[in-house]
Amino acid sequence: GGWMLKIAPSNPGDAGAHNNLGVLYFTKGLYEEAVGAFTRALELDPKMQVAQRNIEIAYFNTGYYDRRVAELRERLRQRTDDRDARWELGRTFALLGQPEDAIPEFQALLALRPGDVGTTIQLGLAEKAAGRLGVALSWFRTALAREPQSALLQFYVGEVLYNQGAMDEALSSLQRSIHLNPDNPDAHFLLSFVLGDLGRHEEAQKAGKRAVQLNPALSRAQANLSLDEYDPKKYEALVPGRQARRSQAQMQIAEGEPLAHFTLGSAFRQQGLIAEAMREYQLGLERGEDRGLVVQAMAELHLIQKDPKPAIALYDELIAANAESPKLWNERGVALHQSGDHAAAAESYRKSLAVDDGYAIARNNLAVALFHAGNSDDAIDEFREALHRSPGFVKARLNIALLLVRSKRYQLALEAYRQVLETAAEHPVAWNGVGMVLAELRKFEEARTAFARAIQSDPDSAEAHYNLSFTLSNLGDYPGALRETKRALEIDPYYVAQSFSLAIDLEFEDPDLTVVPDLGGEHRISAGVETFSFDKGLLDSIFKQLEPAPEPEPAEQVAGDPYALALEFLNKGLVDRAMSEIRRAMGRGADRVQGDILLGEAFGRQGAWGDALERFEAARRVESVNPEALRGETQALLMLGRGADATTPAALLLEVLPDDADALMLVATARFDGGDAEGALAVLDRARRVAPERAEVLRGIGNVTRELGNLDAAIAAYRHALSLDADFAAVRLDLAQLLMQRGNFTEAKKELLAALDTVP
Repeated sequence: GGWMLKIAPSNPGDAGAHNNLGVLYFTKGLYEEAVGAFTRALELDPKMQVAQRNIEIAYFNTGYYDRRVAELRERLRQRTDDRDARWELGRTFALLGQPEDAIPEFQALLALRPGDVGTTIQLGLAEKAAGRLGVALSWFRTALAREPQSALLQFYVGEVLYNQGAMDEALSSLQRSIHLNPDNPDAHFLLSFVLGDLGRHEEAQKAGKRAVQLNPALSRAQANLSLDEYDPKKYEALVPGRQARRSQAQMQIAEGEPLAHFTLGSAFRQQGLIAEAMREYQLGLERGEDRGLVVQAMAELHLIQKDPKPAIALYDELIAANAESPKLWNERGVALHQSGDHAAAAESYRKSLAVDDGYAIARNNLAVALFHAGNSDDAIDEFREALHRSPGFVKARLNIALLLVRSKRYQLALEAYRQVLETAAEHPVAWNGVGMVLAELRKFEEARTAFARAIQSDPDSAEAHYNLSFTLSNLGDYPGALRETKRALEIDPYYVAQSFSLAIDLEFEDPDLTVVPDLGGEHRISAGVETFSFDKGLLDSIFKQLEPAPEPEPAEQVAGDPYALALEFLNKGLVDRAMSEIRRAMGRGADRVQGDILLGEAFGRQGAWGDALERFEAARRVESVNPEALRGETQALLMLGRGADATTPAALLLEVLPDDADALMLVATARFDGGDAEGALAVLDRARRVAPERAEVLRGIGNVTRELGNLDAAIAAYRHALSLDADFAAVRLDLAQLLMQRGNFTEAKKELLAALDTVP
């Protein structure tokens, strides 16, 4: 039997995670899933070139492109007004970097629905991709004239103006976009570039900071996997004259190709699937893939897993082939350090530094080894030298602060933590360290605040929970202390306090390489403790100056819906962007019920009705009679073919919205699918009285009476529907079928010809 791989990215709003998941799917032959993942990556980040390349490979090298495009064209041949098929075809061409093919499809959509803003945006984006910025700007402004309060359209206008070099106009559009919706990270991010180009660097820095607050992914450079053969020159050269489909010539990751298992192992590794990654690396060695690359990846995995013995053997092999690599010597030292051989570890770190004296990572690790050997003064000197070489090296600064705490040099320790907080104001380890110092000084009120800040930044910090428990106990809050102790035990029942961090230089991870301090060293550093003179100003600096300044409110600030941007994306067909914004808004504390309902609607737009149902059910667990959650749950159950189950939420929906025509039609459908045709007819009759102008209600009555065998009533209902909407072609087809059943072929032919006139 086969198997199905189902892995969700740890961050659904991270384009890089979706891209790498696509590579993983591709290597397992799940091409449709791979295309879906690359599509989501490109919708989240349209400028992501590696995902653009990957989706081309996934489409062209597998034949998926020809098959899917043929399917969509056949659907359009049968029904020229099939909006979903034409939209997907246009989006496919656009995502594959073929704007000239995409534009006619979007123009055809616009001919079907003149003034459709979502289609107008797609035309603008396609023209922009084709390099016709003036035409793109014209489309965006056309859409903006229809929706002048659209923050998204103001952003697109600003982006084109920025690309044209019209900085002042771009600034105006972006400021207007942010005024309409202050929570669009892309608008703040682009604003930082515009302000920078205008020489307003302080404002640019502030805008960039706000963008990262809204979307932390903007501050991270992620290693994104590619399906290329790591040779960009081959990418263009293999098929002369076919640059539009250059990926057809690319090597696909497949059994027997160079680096296939190494690449798959890296994908597993990024998903945290260590055993699977190691298995792929082992297969890579067996199949003759680049031994140096694969062995190094295996050694790093052993290191991350704190499995030093096999790591040491692998690093010895690597160093035998390349003794001039400071990285390899350093990582070999970490493996020795993990095994408890501190002297040998220190020697390996020194060999790393002999190759590259400025390698701050190795100097940090040497300092930890010296401390473990009982030489705290030399350890402090090495930490300071590491920071001199790399002032932004946070791990080294935290290590020296911890060493100073253990040496009871509290003033210096507090200063070291303050320096960390200057650049990383919410660093949980630094706040925990501040709390430790304050607790040592028996300033428990201030310590409680510091530990609370640490937990706010990292709710799973066992150390901060334990320390807060101790502090609360000293303040007499014994129930609070017990609560924090229980939480700490839930997180880590084997917790050991105060750990130093080793460091290695990895592309994919920043692993936890903490090592517990040698308790014997504590006695060796107890002599010569500095007399502590408490500097209240320093503490005030930490608790007050490091508080982020309140954001100034812009004039006439729009008190917006936190989901406004997500709704804009959803209404304009950019479903993955919408889902990303919904989750970001929920992360910022927006109403979870509304967020779950919107996520359910977004999943429904993608046809993922099972996922949609989960979200609607989650919303109903909080608000059992929320009308939109009931509506969504009923719809999802119907789409999943569970009509009998849909009758339960439908009954509640009828109570909540007894006079809503759309809700009544949904309830009627649920009753009909649940086997209660008479009940469905009763609800439809109510809908007819509520909305007598709605032709679709009359069609529903016709369909139900037809199933009940009352053909006269069905024919009457269909004719009534057509009197309300003469262009309702589907009703003419229904009516023609009944007329044929009655033998009235002349009238049936008339109805079919009228239907064809409406939809040729």
